Amino acid sequence: MKRLFFLLTAACLIIGGCGGGGGGGRTGTTGTPGAVVGRVLNVETGGPLSPAVTVQVGSNTADTSVADGSFTLSAPAGLTTLLVDTHGLFGVWTFTIPPVNGTVDAGDLWVGPQKVTLTGRVVDSTSAQPISGATVSFAGAVGKTNAQGIYSLANVAYANSTQTAFWGIQGSAVATGFFATTFSAAPSVANNGVVTVADVVLTPLSDTTPPGNPANIIGRVTPSNKASGTIVTLKITGGNVVRIFSVDSSGDYSFWVPAGNYTVTYQNGTATAPAQSVTLSSPDQVVHVPDVVLNG
Repeated sequence: MKRLFFLLTAACLIIGGCGGGGGGGRTGTTGTPGAVVGRVLNVETGGPLSPAVTVQVGSNTADTSVADGSFTLSAPAGLTTLLVDTHGLFGVWTFTIPPVNGTVDAGDLWVGPQKVTLTGRVVDSTSAQPISGATVSFAGAVGKTNAQGIYSLANVAYANSTQTAFWGIQGSAVATGFFATTFSAAPSVANNGVVTVADVVLTPLSDTTPPGNPANIIGRVTPSNKASGTIVTLKITGGNVVRIFSVDSSGDYSFWVPAGNYTVTYQNGTATAPAQSVTLSSPDQVVHVPDVVLNG
């Protein structure tokens, strides 16, 4: 499989590129040759793939680490297409990366047995109006919102058998004039190949009560042996999702948000904990939410 993968890529380069961007597309010839770094992860398990998979940019290749899925490979300047060959497990995946100019961090690139389209909306926290032109990233896929604030990311890794790792993927949304934020797809599942997630809410830089630094709502999920992977969702009480946090083995979570009334919910697969209400009187107040216990 690896030999066929290399031969097909070489043929694409000779004839000027194959369909779907598989030939390692260029945006131009300017830039500095460098390296591409990142990780390849399995959406079924949340971890690296074993045996290793092969990453390719242009004609340069490297195998991932079976320990953590990381890779580093040299790449010519200007290339924007990265291929991941799973050697028959999940086929060959294509990702778009920033044009190579020195070292490019491709981030976490997720692969799996199925592909879905992830869609949702990015809105302004102060007006609930859609944000056009926001950049949304999830699982290695990147896209922009349209005039209605809607984004649609195609060919996102998914596993029909389990959504635990999928829900743990941290997406991001960035827009000019707003604080960047992260989000999760939890608790949404695929419906006819489409996963529709809750609104991603961005706070304007001009907000008189912007998110503080480093945290003003703090809590913990217990027991510790079940906490890892818990998705903690912060909503404006009776309104939209404001923040999402994926808990690690410590069980701790934290948020920075403007003053207001919030509801905190918890989910880890089928396990949940009672929702908590939080009132934040000012952005410099710190509220410690009582520890919650996962049930199920």
